Order: sequence, then structure tokens, then C-alpha cells
Amino acid sequence: CSDDGQDMAHLIATDGWSEIELRKRWGGTSPLIDIQSKRLSCNLHWTDDIARAFFLVLSLQKAYPEWAEFHRNYSVQGELFEKVVEEICPGLLPGWSVLRAGWSPTNAVSIASIVPELCEHLNTRGHPSLDDWTADAANDGGLDIVCFRSFRDEREATPTYFLQCASGANWREKIHTPNAIEWAKYLDAAVHPSTGIVAPFVIEEKEIRRAGLKGQITVFDRIRLLNTIYHEGLTISPALTNELRDWLHPRISSLPAA
Repeated sequence: CSDDGQDMAHLIATDGWSEIELRKRWGGTSPLIDIQSKRLSCNLHWTDDIARAFFLVLSLQKAYPEWAEFHRNYSVQGELFEKVVEEICPGLLPGWSVLRAGWSPTNAVSIASIVPELCEHLNTRGHPSLDDWTADAANDGGLDIVCFRSFRDEREATPTYFLQCASGANWREKIHTPNAIEWAKYLDAAVHPSTGIVAPFVIEEKEIRRAGLKGQITVFDRIRLLNTIYHEGLTISPALTNELRDWLHPRISSLPAA
């Protein structure tokens, strides 16, 4: 290896260690991963931290497109990710209620079917001529998870997050939805809901700023999701853990060797 090659390898390694240490300080690395003297040791099996394993496998799809294509099943993948996010959200927003509203293979919803349920929870009226505002009857409006803070007075204009769960590499195409202005119209709401994107990978700071510029106010990426799990001591329910294990096993077993 030439001196230039060694210098480049040293630079890449240094940057890699810096990033790992940064993510550990941010709380997005498992407490069971030990970093000492530029050595990385992991004292757990992937089944011991099922959410982290799931997020990492989703993240690897971009790096290994042929492997990802072989196991492609985006609808199931998306539904599993929404289920995981649904269980983490009470830790992200303690005291808030969580509702999974997005389309899935087992729950084919539309804006028209979502609005009445949301009106009941958010104390809104719903637009009297909803069909005039929804172009596609089968569209769910990019809304996957609703987090809201309830009050006993049952008036509207309560704190609300409308979240898009983006588990694939095309997440940048989804940052325009859910659209707060459109959903305020559908619900005939007094205020616009806050919107955000939830992702199983790490979104760089510059990407966070761009996402905010294009309409998504809040970002919950892998760092923030895992930090919540570890800090709040959350555990994925046994039923969902079994679903994730069954989905992950063939994919981890066939991961391309380095």
C-alpha cells in the first residue's frame, strides 16, 4: 500500500472512530457496546437489542441494493416500522396518546376513513365537503402516526404531531407529507398540526435543516429513537419482538460478507 493509500486509510479510520464516539455521546449507541482505546467490543447478540438490529438492517438496504432487492417487501417492512415507532412514541412524548393511522397490508385506510376517528380524538369537526379536498380516495395523506396531548376540557387546538414513518431509501421524497395545511383543512381544525418524519437511519445535520426547510418540522431518526429506548428503559412488546425476529433472521443470515 502506498503512503497516500495509508494516509487515506488512516483518515477514514479516524473519521469513523470520531463518528462512533459522537453517536455514543448522543445516546444512540447500545450501552452494551464498549469503546476503549480505539477498540470496539459488543457484548450482545442482535436478538438482545431487537429495535437496534431492526433499524440497522433497514439502514443497510442502501449499502447492499442486491441483497435488499432479494428480500424486498416494502409494505411489510413499513408496517413493522410503524409498529415499532408506535411503541416508542410514549417514551418520546410522555403523557401523550399515540394512534397509528397509516395504510398497511392489514389496514387499508384513506383520508376519508381516517378523518372521523381523528376528529373524535382531536375534538375537531371535519370538513363538511371532504371529497372536494381529497384528489385520491385511496390516499392516506402521508400520515402514519398521530401523537396528541389530551385534556379533560375536550376542546380543540391541543398539541398534536402528525408523523411520517420513512423506512426506505426514498425518505427524501416523503418530507412534504403529511402536509399540515392540508390536514388542518381535512379536519376543519382551528390550528395546523405539527409535522415530522421518523426514520430508522441517522439523518445528518445538514439534511435535518433541509427537511425542515421543505416542510418537516421535527425529525426522529435512529439516534433519537434509540436514545429514547435506552434512556426511558423501553422494551418492545413480546408479540412485536417475535415479528421482528422472524423478519430479521433471514436478512441477517444472508448479509453480504465484508
